Amino acid sequence: MKRFLRTVVYYVFVLWLTSTLITSLSISGNVWGMLSAGFMLTLMMIVLKPLLSLIFLPINILTLGLLGWLVNVVVLYLWTIFVPNVAINPWVFPGIAVEGFVVPEATVSLPWTLVVVSLVITFIVTALEKLGDE
Repeated sequence: MKRFLRTVVYYVFVLWLTSTLITSLSISGNVWGMLSAGFMLTLMMIVLKPLLSLIFLPINILTLGLLGWLVNVVVLYLWTIFVPNVAINPWVFPGIAVEGFVVPEATVSLPWTLVVVSLVITFIVTALEKLGDE
């Protein structure tokens, strides 16, 4: 139970951080909306992710594990369907200019936005879990 609550806190923090960094992830409501979204994402990652990993096992074997991230993207997409106060829209990268090096503004489609949000969430949660285990 303690590990589950710690995971919920991790996901709530990561959702807040990700929605701040990537504005295409929007969670409506106040703190309770964020808590319910984090709780539902935690449940889906604990229950649904192993099932989807089993379903995607042949694809994962054929690609030698290169498409393992696809399970997280599917879970994130299902999460946006089942949780009404969560929305992921196409992301507009604002561009960046550093010392003469310019990356122009770009619009990222919805599937690639799901991939980017999924990678950010997975990276930060994994880092928090590694720090929490020590």
